[in-house]
Amino acid sequence: MDLVKSILKNMTSVPSLEALTEKAGVSADSIEKALFSAVPSLIGSMTKNASSTKGAQALMGALAQHEDNSDVTSQIANADAADGNKIIGKIMGDDKDDFISSIAKKAGINFDQSNAILSNIAPSLLSSISAAAKPDTEESIAKEKAEKKAKEEKGSSFLGGFLKNFMKDSDDKDAKTGIDGTDLLNILKNTML
Repeated sequence: MDLVKSILKNMTSVPSLEALTEKAGVSADSIEKALFSAVPSLIGSMTKNASSTKGAQALMGALAQHEDNSDVTSQIANADAADGNKIIGKIMGDDKDDFISSIAKKAGINFDQSNAILSNIAPSLLSSISAAAKPDTEESIAKEKAEKKAKEEKGSSFLGGFLKNFMKDSDDKDAKTGIDGTDLLNILKNTML
C-alpha cells in the first residue's frame, strides 16, 4: 500500500480542496502544491520519530486519539486547527516553523496560509494513518494482492515502464519522493504485535 499516494488522493479530491480553500483562503492549486510537498515530509518525519520504541508508542497514542470514520473531506471541514497545530509541532519538533516556511515557499503562499493548511489536514493525516495501520484482515490481504497483480500486469512492459519513469517531468505530481509510507506502517504494525 502506498500510504502517501492514498492520503494525497483523498486530500486533493475536489471536495477536500474546496474545504481547505475555505479554511486557508488560498487557491486549490496552491493547496495541492503544499500538500504534495508536505505529506511525504510529514510521513518521513513520523517514520523517523517512530523508529524508537518510545516514539512508536507515542505515535500509537496519538493515532488512537484521532480515529475518525468519516470521510477525509468531512474531517478537514471539521478539523480543530489548534489541535492540528499541536500535531504538526509534535511531528516536526523544533523544525516546525522552518517546515511551515518551506511549504509556504514551495506553494507560493505566506506562512499563515501554510500553517492553516497544515493545521487543518493534520487530524485527518493521523486518522488516515490510523486506519491504514490496522491489522490486516483476510479481505485487506486479498485486496492488496489483487492490486499488486493488476499493477504488475499493467507495468509488464519493461521498456514502457522505464520510459514512463524516465520521462517524468520533475514538477509532475506523481514524481517519486522516495517516501511511500511503507516503513511507517511496518513500524506501527510491529508495535501493535
